[in-house]
Amino acid sequence: MITFEQAIASVLKSARPLPPEPVRIEGAVGRALGEDVRSTLDMPPFDKSAVDGYAVRAAAVRPGARLGVMGLIQAGDAFSGAVPAGACVKILTGAPVPPGADAVVMVEETSEKDGLVKFSSGIKKGSNIARRAEDIKRGQLILKRGTVVKVSHVAALAAAGRGAVKCGALPTVSLVNTGGEIIPPGRPRGRNQIYNSNGPMLAALLKTDGISAAPVIVRDDAGALKAALAKALKADITLISGGVSMGDYDLVPGILKSLGVKKIFHKVRVRPGKPMFFGVKGRKLVFGIPGNPVANFLAYLAYIRPAIRKMAGRPDFAPAFLDGVCARAFEPRTPRRALVLSTVGVKAAFSLAGVSNNGSADILALAEAGGFTVVPEGGAVKKGGKAKFLAWL
Repeated sequence: MITFEQAIASVLKSARPLPPEPVRIEGAVGRALGEDVRSTLDMPPFDKSAVDGYAVRAAAVRPGARLGVMGLIQAGDAFSGAVPAGACVKILTGAPVPPGADAVVMVEETSEKDGLVKFSSGIKKGSNIARRAEDIKRGQLILKRGTVVKVSHVAALAAAGRGAVKCGALPTVSLVNTGGEIIPPGRPRGRNQIYNSNGPMLAALLKTDGISAAPVIVRDDAGALKAALAKALKADITLISGGVSMGDYDLVPGILKSLGVKKIFHKVRVRPGKPMFFGVKGRKLVFGIPGNPVANFLAYLAYIRPAIRKMAGRPDFAPAFLDGVCARAFEPRTPRRALVLSTVGVKAAFSLAGVSNNGSADILALAEAGGFTVVPEGGAVKKGGKAKFLAWL
């Protein structure tokens, strides 16, 4: 039986980045760039007005001066000719500054009557003009390869002329739930049936990482399981919830072996999730997760999401264990490494408190919690003590 840390390391060692693919910039948020992105143009691409007003020669403007209006330039338009010293051109924000003009006077500092504009003050050369390339220069590096695209990056990518960028491809995922007693939520329930909670939960977690997967329910029958898993193994990642422990109907490990899956580990010295199975088939990853909901949730945070992120080229793939202070004592009384459901409060530091629960099948306890507090093997953490925690803040 391997340790929790060894299990994480084994998964990450087996997860290999997928080739990048083109992605529209509005769909690239949360994806890792597979290329350095450089601007295809200067930004602004021309000298433009930063305000609504009048394009002038600064030397001709003084308090009380009057200049004739030669025309109007709107954003996207061009002006024919040049602005002489004794005239001005009305200009709107974003429009190109016409030849001859070297400043723009804000409309609030003027009054116009009968084709003449009166100026209330003078102006300095260059005022209210956004100069060509003052924000971005053509060929300038906008974002480095490996950057995880944020919403705030999208406008910069668009302004730089990029409609699409290369991003690390998201792995395809198959999701299989085992058990003759489980049915999809929303359907009429028989006397000895329960609703499938793990499948929708895992599907929702996958959705947060940009992956769509519909859970498939398979009864604990060797033939049915083998057929379902053979189909599931076509995906980059296969998630199997249930059927990996040591009971008579825990058939998954043996069937996976018959389908050519190489076992990397089976059983981890951790609670919850001791019977966790992980294997590979070529570059494909296979996770066999114990059937309890809390074990499923932890497995996703600790093993599955890190694997997805590494395969998608993200640099922040490792599970992020944060530091907190225990508001209560944690005494799980187990020889295994324990990850205890906890509330996570934010004061001067993260404050951790255990959630009362009935074990790794307690779904309400999971709903109340915000993280897993890590307790050393065979140990405890006193009130006020420091501890690591894995959160879904």
